Amino acid sequence: MFIDITNNPIPFFNLLPKDWADGLVPHWNLLRNNATVFVLKNDAEICAGGIIFSSITPEMDSCKQEALYYFSKNYLYVGYVWVPENKRKQNYGSQWFKELFRADKNKHYWLVTEDKMLRKFYKKIGFVYKKTIHFNGGQEELFYY
Repeated sequence: MFIDITNNPIPFFNLLPKDWADGLVPHWNLLRNNATVFVLKNDAEICAGGIIFSSITPEMDSCKQEALYYFSKNYLYVGYVWVPENKRKQNYGSQWFKELFRADKNKHYWLVTEDKMLRKFYKKIGFVYKKTIHFNGGQEELFYY
């Protein structure tokens, strides 16, 4: 079951890696008005989740120009996508995106990832690789759908 838990996102936040939660939770009251938290549940257990943002967030500093561009074109940003370790390799990530895309077929999305291993996954579910963004010794790959 694909559900919006924006009004009570703590169960999802508790599943996130500590560094992700530490960067998100203190700012949640500022972000929540432009964000929707969706989770995929199986028997009341969260199997995958992510947050859809409709405006710039502090985490977008490394790709601010790209963020301004995609938001100006009415794209939504997909962030904090997470599948708990014990739920991986069971297609829950793919299912989460499938349900997201099905929820509103007219929406367009963009995302960035530091994990190059995810390029194949994002392409498989329909995202298009756009470019690699280099910043302060790091890099992120940008995709759009």
